[in-house]
Amino acid sequence: MDDDELPADWECDERYDRLARRSGRAPTYEGYVHDTGDVRLHVAMPEAESGEAGAYTIFLTLYPYTELSEQTEVRTVTTKGRADEIVSTFANLFVGACDGPADVEAAAQYALERTRPADVTDTSLVNDGD
Repeated sequence: MDDDELPADWECDERYDRLARRSGRAPTYEGYVHDTGDVRLHVAMPEAESGEAGAYTIFLTLYPYTELSEQTEVRTVTTKGRADEIVSTFANLFVGACDGPADVEAAAQYALERTRPADVTDTSLVNDGD
């Protein structure tokens, strides 16, 4: 995803590209970081160890690279385009809800709730033959 697809408060996190170049491999992650440095999104490519096989897995990390760091899975999708769309949507929702450092966790929760898939009902949609 290009920087122009992200809100102005977000930018690409070049850390993954640097690590991949050092190891001589193609990047298996893409990262995005908010200007505060307190929120990071990263996308695990299908070949990444932390994601699901054959899918793009989007993770949210609050307070990355600190001992307060908390990571949660946002969503797993099958295409790169859909992963980029979810990252962009999350970033926009986060920016719209965040009104300073005290709101980071609440804004992340707000964006997380709106980018996760809807709960699937556990009742059958098939008529049981009544």
